[in-house]
Amino acid sequence: MKNLLYFAFTLLAFSAFGQSAERQPGNRHAGQILVQLEPGQPFERVFAYEPGFRLKNIVAADWNMLLLEFDEKPGEADAVMARVNQLPGVQFAQWNHQASSRDNPPNDPSWSAQVDMDLIGMAQAWDATTGGVMFTRDSVRGDTIVVAVLEEGYLITHPDLTPNLWHNWDEIPDNGIDDDNNGYVDDYTGWDPQTGSSGPGNGSPHGTSVCGIVGARGHNNLGVAGVNWNVQMMVMTHAAIDESEIIAAYYYVAKQRRRYNETNGADGAFVVATNASFGIDNGKPAQHPLWCAVYDSLGKVGVLNIGATANANVNVEVVGDIPSTCGSAYLVGVTNVNANSDQKSLNAGYGAVSIDLGAPGDGTFTTGKSGNNPSYVTFSGTSGATPHVTGAVALLYSMDCPTLASDALTNPANCALRFKELLLKSAKPNSSLEGITVTGGRLDVAAAVDSVRADCGGSSGPLAIQRIQPNPVYNVLEVRYETPNFKPYQFRVFNMLGQLVFEDEILPEEYGEKIYRWDDAYLLPGGVYIASFHQGRAYVAKKFVKI
Repeated sequence: MKNLLYFAFTLLAFSAFGQSAERQPGNRHAGQILVQLEPGQPFERVFAYEPGFRLKNIVAADWNMLLLEFDEKPGEADAVMARVNQLPGVQFAQWNHQASSRDNPPNDPSWSAQVDMDLIGMAQAWDATTGGVMFTRDSVRGDTIVVAVLEEGYLITHPDLTPNLWHNWDEIPDNGIDDDNNGYVDDYTGWDPQTGSSGPGNGSPHGTSVCGIVGARGHNNLGVAGVNWNVQMMVMTHAAIDESEIIAAYYYVAKQRRRYNETNGADGAFVVATNASFGIDNGKPAQHPLWCAVYDSLGKVGVLNIGATANANVNVEVVGDIPSTCGSAYLVGVTNVNANSDQKSLNAGYGAVSIDLGAPGDGTFTTGKSGNNPSYVTFSGTSGATPHVTGAVALLYSMDCPTLASDALTNPANCALRFKELLLKSAKPNSSLEGITVTGGRLDVAAAVDSVRADCGGSSGPLAIQRIQPNPVYNVLEVRYETPNFKPYQFRVFNMLGQLVFEDEILPEEYGEKIYRWDDAYLLPGGVYIASFHQGRAYVAKKFVKI
């Protein structure tokens, strides 16, 4: 009878968990299980008759997620998991896996510096915004936009990164006290779930390069520029290996954003996106229910999550991948295209359901480290592709379009999905991604910026005078025009002898219709005139009649 019961339990484990521990992809910690208890179920009650399990730590209190440990013996893993899954009060259980970083070292040292930024139209996008704040509640001060970067570590002293590192100014560093009463001690520049404080982690070159793509300080006569010149990066160190620490880091981010929402921006942090340039090859959502569940929880408070797919030419819908196949509406799966050829890398995963778009990975030039010294390096893989998308999300939030982000506090989940839709619908069609990604396209930040403008009633296009009205003019002249950028132009009026009769400097409207109004046109004598716009070598003119 005992043999039959053991066999039944084992079958339940396979059906509930997918496959045996010995055949699961990714490394797991022997003797460590992540569990999510049903609401109101304390650990002591659920495991009252299971003395072999010990509570190692509480991973995410509000989500009822715990990390358990036990003394694992050879060959018993499946039976133990089956027993835990059947305990009353246990909602989900899984092994505590280890993830691996998803960089793919470049093999072509002659790649040009930052060709990746040219590919996605950053020069054009920076004409509209270089990141920084979102003007929702305060049209003067704005709200500082934050991106959470989950990594093993980074070089905290890199001069291209330090100006853009997020700080919890209500916390006094290294005093061992939770100064702001947010439940975390010494979380001054982020949080490290391994040490229980903030810090650079292991000083990882991987994290240093990822941070540089998201937000190396731009226009500072130093090194490189990230997608965002002014975004604040909340770097979560030791948050890209053990699954329990990954979840705990995401939980910290969720609590900070939720606190921001609930206090109308007085406390917490306005985190709009997270970056995960790591994962587990061949992982299935059924094996990682707790990890996958965090993305919906983050989405509810307004955080969009960007995740790298595998560095292998595989269909992740078939072979699996974590986190990119988790299936949350608040998760954007990213694959890697070569910044020089604009074609999907041969070493990059794909999936028509889970992988939303491509972004430049191979051929990226970014911040790095040599020993403990700052440097600049080529970087590649889906690890390099993902932070381009993360940075782009935060950049769109910084555009001065209150109607688009007015509900960032009141309806943060819908606001996050709106920005995801803008980003994905503006992806540039790419033949190497067609049919194997959701959009069939590659990240195009310039086009995404134009999409935001269009939604806010603005536009950009070739320099042109579209209409002069009325024509003939009597008193007031209105000139409807279009410009490719939003820098100052000279508006000039000449008579037919070529003499300048009027001049004014104008700054094109980024949002709304571009119309120049000249109230003193009635002062002109009757005759034929030429109205013109001039900027550098760009020039356009059109005749009008004054009567």
